[in-house]
Amino acid sequence: MENTLNHDLMASSWQKIIHKQENLLRSLKIFTALFFLIITTTIAQEKEYIVTNRNDTIYGKITRAINYLNTSEIRYKIKDENGNNDLINPSEVKIIRSMDGVDGDCFIATIYDKWFLKRIINGRINVYQLVDGVLFFTSKDDSEIKSTDFGGLNARENGLNRIRPLIEDNPIILEEFNSMKGSQKNILYIIEKYNDYAK
Repeated sequence: MENTLNHDLMASSWQKIIHKQENLLRSLKIFTALFFLIITTTIAQEKEYIVTNRNDTIYGKITRAINYLNTSEIRYKIKDENGNNDLINPSEVKIIRSMDGVDGDCFIATIYDKWFLKRIINGRINVYQLVDGVLFFTSKDDSEIKSTDFGGLNARENGLNRIRPLIEDNPIILEEFNSMKGSQKNILYIIEKYNDYAK
């Protein structure tokens, strides 16, 4: 009799353990399904778009357009949600949000109503590079984008002198910057570091 009682108690204990594991597994499946639903929804909400100078946002697929008469001219077009294809005029656009085109996942601004600039550093100091070019531009605290070309064929001292006013409000960064050579790599590094300090 005692043996049967012990056997019943053990069977009951095992049933409880199995029941708890089944509940845990069921909860884990629900959590996993919810997690993937949230991730999928978040990814699906990210779309390519342009913001016009009138602050209108137009969603659609952004692609590069080829000008066969002047292949050095970079142009973009958008296929909106209604299927209409329009050439993007840089004089009418503030920003382009590209995600998976030729330029990858990036923001593209415009300057002088004719050029497209890819933002390569985002922060208190934004750095832009001419799309398919070597010219660099900067904007601090969302001010107007200005040419502050550095690196490439420019003299190193000129690059240092163009960037120094942007970082002079941080003496620690400025001291390190003044000890560096004015290479493109060093300038981009110091701007990233400046932005990290500004966070």
